[in-house]
Amino acid sequence: SSNTALTNLNCYYNQLDSLDVSANTALTNLHCGYNQLTSLDVSANTALTSLNCWGNQLDNLDVTSNTALTTLTCYNNPLNNLDVTSNTALTTLNCYNNELTNLDVSYNTSLTYMRCDANYLTSLDISNNTALTGLECYGNSLTTLDVSNNTTLTHLKCQSNQLTSLDVSNNTALIDLRCFDNQLTYLNMRNGVTEELTTFIATNNPDLTCIETLDPDYATTNWTNDGGNIDEGVIFSVICGAQNQDVWHVATTGSDGSGNG
Repeated sequence: SSNTALTNLNCYYNQLDSLDVSANTALTNLHCGYNQLTSLDVSANTALTSLNCWGNQLDNLDVTSNTALTTLTCYNNPLNNLDVTSNTALTTLNCYNNELTNLDVSYNTSLTYMRCDANYLTSLDISNNTALTGLECYGNSLTTLDVSNNTTLTHLKCQSNQLTSLDVSNNTALIDLRCFDNQLTYLNMRNGVTEELTTFIATNNPDLTCIETLDPDYATTNWTNDGGNIDEGVIFSVICGAQNQDVWHVATTGSDGSGNG
């Protein structure tokens, strides 16, 4: 409390059960992870840009006053609520392995990386998070996930949910897609991505029989059951369920504008 000029405080991996930083209003970085804290008051620390409080026993964390935060790492706590609507400067959010049932990130338009896995989320709206490059939301109870606006995504880990469909046709930057252990009946991968996708796992989706891709030949050769990519019997097609799944004709607009190209 006497060190009012402190800008960085690292006190992680101890056995602290209390921490008073109310007088340390100059703090920009606070790392107090892996202690035994049951509460943490950072309401006076409005200059904070980075807060790491993972691995404690926090069931509540109020960061509404910390509008300068760019990094918030609060995983491995029993948090049942987290309000980040005031933290519009956030670029990194790690809140996995908590007890969250709701997470509103609609105001966090600067987010580039988010881990919210291992919670109790039934829905997740990331339509405003167009800067996201990495999303890990696995181990929840999500039934839908719309990533159509997230065109900069390179890593998407949404396995172990209850998704019935997934469309990544707009996600042309993907290099890692994990959607295994869901209830998928529809998977649209018509994004043009082939060898750039270095990790692809869609196994344990019992009702998924066909996956849509622009290059079924490449997919059939490289994404296999033996390689751990798909379940046995899954096929690839440009349009699943079409009368002729192996040939897809796209009519180009003719010079007369009739569409009979």
